Amino acid sequence: MTINALWRPLGLICCGAIASCSQNDDRALTVYVSADDYVAKEVFNAFTEQTSISINWVGDTEALKTTALVQRLIKEKEHPVADVFWSSDIMGALALQSAGVLEPCQTSVTLQWPSTLKDAGMHWFAFSPRARVIAFNPAVENRSELPTDWWSYASASFADPRFGTTGTHFAVMSRFENRFKEFEPNLRNTPMLGGNAATVQAVIDGRVRFAMTDSDDVFAAQARGHSIDYILPRHDGTEGGGTLYIPNVVCLIRGASRNEEAKAFINFMLSDKVARLLAKSHSKNFPVQPSVQLEFPNLQMIDPLVVEWEDVFDVKEQVISGLMESIKSNH
Repeated sequence: MTINALWRPLGLICCGAIASCSQNDDRALTVYVSADDYVAKEVFNAFTEQTSISINWVGDTEALKTTALVQRLIKEKEHPVADVFWSSDIMGALALQSAGVLEPCQTSVTLQWPSTLKDAGMHWFAFSPRARVIAFNPAVENRSELPTDWWSYASASFADPRFGTTGTHFAVMSRFENRFKEFEPNLRNTPMLGGNAATVQAVIDGRVRFAMTDSDDVFAAQARGHSIDYILPRHDGTEGGGTLYIPNVVCLIRGASRNEEAKAFINFMLSDKVARLLAKSHSKNFPVQPSVQLEFPNLQMIDPLVVEWEDVFDVKEQVISGLMESIKSNH
């Protein structure tokens, strides 16, 4: 699947240390979620209000985003606890699909969900991405003078690539083989921090000039009143060579004990209502539904990077392993 197809406008649709929070209801739907807590809670509350289905949920820490939950789901494969996985990084869904943890989900909504936003087997469904960005302090830097390509930011701080979206981004960048060979060695001398939010804070504190991070972490810092902004660098100058947009993904767990409730939750996650909630939240996720996009002109995806996600998944572990070994040998 290519990401230029992935973000094609939709037609109208009818329709580690792991943090655990729940309503202590044995009848509730159990959701494992790697999205930020403050975003997830609002969505869960809206779902319960609309359906009267309560939710027990298990979240991940900022530093271990997605990774710990994926490992837990694989470990629980034969005796699943979760009914649904809401992942903030598509690589988590691909890992679970490869491990046989996911069950196809066919509903009136998912069947109409565009093929460009789901896998052919109906195991996962993509929605409301955020962008990979370069964060900077506008009180220090002049936006018009900043480089507009990713390859100029090898000195930018980045989050530990073993967890979260940074590793996914590096794996994507590795597909530009010649450029990445020149880019990667420079990362050895670059500050590697615990998570994307930490890289943004490092810019705010003046410890680094730039950070490779996600748009939602910049938006969240802006909401707290910090002097921080971002640009959307390109990977190359051709059409489909813009920045990387990483989607949220929702999946049905094989053997889920609350199968029908889980399907109702997946339908809800693909609704315009959730797209609006996520776009209005501090994370300001980019809506994929054209009708919702019209309501958020500042959240338009600009020439998204073309990505073959399955190819990225195949090389991600090797890319991260090589990078970590390089960083280790340099210290």
